[in-house]
Amino acid sequence: MSNPTKEDAALLLQLMSYFAANEKNSLASDWVYEKFSEKSYDDFKTKYPPGSEGYKNVMRVASNGELIGMLVNKDLLSEDLVFDLMGALLWEKLGPIVHGIRKDANMSRLFENYEVCAKKYQAWADQNPPKV
Repeated sequence: MSNPTKEDAALLLQLMSYFAANEKNSLASDWVYEKFSEKSYDDFKTKYPPGSEGYKNVMRVASNGELIGMLVNKDLLSEDLVFDLMGALLWEKLGPIVHGIRKDANMSRLFENYEVCAKKYQAWADQNPPKV
């Protein structure tokens, strides 16, 4: 893991601005963080079928995670900055749901960068204890 650069910081700020500029992205992230509690894909798809607002919120957050994950996995954005700011990108909540969507859609690579990036988080957290 290389040290973050000013370019990494600028890119991360651009991404954060992009996500915040779209109100649906902001609402989706807030919803997943604060209100989403389904632990299984079966419960999720019963309560939030495709086209529902809950389904759209999960897809928005997962798509944003995929974008960030792709940049981190290709070494175009510092994982250190991403993890220090965002942790595992809500993967702990969405992982089982993403796996179910992936299987139902028969798209084995759907959101794979999101998953790979989130799995790297634990190693980062082990090397970077809380500051306070």
